[in-house]
Amino acid sequence: MAKLELSFWELHRDKIIALAIIMIIVVSVGVSLLVIRQQEGKTTLQVFHAGSLTVPFDSFANAYTAINPENLIDNEAYGSASAIRQITEVGRLADLLGSADYTLIYSMMMNVSIPSQGMNYADWYIIFTINEMGIAYVPENNPPYIENLTSGTNKWYEILNETDVTFGRADPWQDPCGYRTLMVWGLADDYYNLSGTVDPQDINESMYAKDPIMGYEGPGKTKVKAKEVDLIALLEGEEIDYLFIYKSVATQHNLGYLELDDHVDLSNFTLESFYNNVTVHRISPLVPGERSSDKTGKTIQYGLTIPNNAPHPEEAIEYVKFILGYPGLLQELGQPPYYPAYASNASKLPAELQPYCIDYPFAEPYER
Repeated sequence: MAKLELSFWELHRDKIIALAIIMIIVVSVGVSLLVIRQQEGKTTLQVFHAGSLTVPFDSFANAYTAINPENLIDNEAYGSASAIRQITEVGRLADLLGSADYTLIYSMMMNVSIPSQGMNYADWYIIFTINEMGIAYVPENNPPYIENLTSGTNKWYEILNETDVTFGRADPWQDPCGYRTLMVWGLADDYYNLSGTVDPQDINESMYAKDPIMGYEGPGKTKVKAKEVDLIALLEGEEIDYLFIYKSVATQHNLGYLELDDHVDLSNFTLESFYNNVTVHRISPLVPGERSSDKTGKTIQYGLTIPNNAPHPEEAIEYVKFILGYPGLLQELGQPPYYPAYASNASKLPAELQPYCIDYPFAEPYER
């Protein structure tokens, strides 16, 4: 029988594979060490922020670190209340906190003391941008009754009440967009007053009729998530047809957007007294037994602060100066900024931030 000639690969296969594995490991370790060396000596700023600030804060971080390579910025998105709880309840340290509702900074940080440190979690806030509530959808998905909705043939509350329509909302215990959604329902009742009564509840009750918090399990059941941006994937994946969300988020994600009347969308300062007529409960549909104090309707204003126990306060001040100094970036992302910004008390701000702020609650939004 003739003797078979073995190829080089067949003779040395195991050795070649072993050598390849070793080379992959060496290269991987080398890359890891290079990254570590590049990061040595850099300061990482920890930022907790509202989900609706994800795109703006990522943009600010990229722009800032490009011109300040000695800094790294670690952004983490939550519902605003949950972002604050990372600091006040979980015990994590942050250099910057950005909230979709500045009043949460006042109630959850400025009035809460840091254990054993003799100071509160924050002494000030800066209101730096505004927003409005509306209804988002994906035109390509052709959601039910979309033509009726966009043409005005039917009102939004009529369409969302249909059992073959599913909409989403955020958790009011975790996210301001969640309790602002409930405010939209209540304000719509006051504004449209379908029943002509002193305390109309028609729209509010119809929105709750398909809600899990009421125990509903039938068709068109409302979907609830921790924060509004968590619902975008459901919207794009056709698990829900419509979504109560901020205009800026819809703009940033190229979603279809139905604007609501000023009396309902929480955007108009001249209607503040009308917004104040509605108070909503903050009961979580997701976390059994969790609830927070009721919230009264108010114009949407975002706030930020540097916690008193921030690990890198000086670097955080420089970063906030950058954010306040480039309001055009927010404007380009569909989120009208204040310029100058509005401070809770400018005299309590770090001196470096005072030139960017004024003690005036109705500063005009920045225009390019």
